[in-house]
Amino acid sequence: MNQAGSITSELRTNWMRIVFSHPSHNSMPSSLLAELVEHIEAAASNEAVKSIMIRSAGDDTFCAGANLDELLAIQDEESGRKFFMGFANVILAMRRCPKPIVVAVQGKAIGGGVGIAAAADYCLGCRASEVKLSELAIAIGPFVILPALIRKMGVAAASELCLDTEWHDAKWGREKGLYQRVYAGPEELFREARLVARKLASYSPGAAERLKRSLWEGTEDWPQLLAERAGITGQLVLQPDAKAALAKFKKK
Repeated sequence: MNQAGSITSELRTNWMRIVFSHPSHNSMPSSLLAELVEHIEAAASNEAVKSIMIRSAGDDTFCAGANLDELLAIQDEESGRKFFMGFANVILAMRRCPKPIVVAVQGKAIGGGVGIAAAADYCLGCRASEVKLSELAIAIGPFVILPALIRKMGVAAASELCLDTEWHDAKWGREKGLYQRVYAGPEELFREARLVARKLASYSPGAAERLKRSLWEGTEDWPQLLAERAGITGQLVLQPDAKAALAKFKKK
């Protein structure tokens, strides 16, 4: 596997499969997040593409969230804001894409990985698809992805996930609305995700676009909101308690 991570796109008849990978549990450094945005935007502008499926490589972790080394290297508020805009830009790209996006979560999702799942138009998981937000435990918070969580799961479930910082199993995710369906394992999950993507690609593009626009109604302020949230997190990560918590976390 490429040590810097990689993203591939493959056109399957009339839908696009986007796969991201990174040797560190499919974590997402800034460069990979920017590349993912480019792939989503390319699929969005490709007239041959009627739907999109996003997944990560392998049968294990879906996404371990942000890159820890990059987090520790942040030295000022502006670099912090730019770093946290990484996942914000992915969520915004998914939001403005006129085509339905299916996300297949085959394993554990942490931090920003949960944000990608929440920003999906249709999200599928399997029994291994546990989720966790540990940001509060490292003296910051999941501010950037919180709007996507609240939109998908509601305030109560989002609060539980953010505040207790513990693992929640796929059954919990299904009950709270994060996952539309949960399957036994990755093989079945990926097969069903392909079927959903094909089905969505068979519908009228115009109708699908109008429906997606309606489903995302009320999020018009997200570009400004997520930028503000990235700025907040960029400030918090510079505080001594955050630096100490991150350094301790890295030693584990």
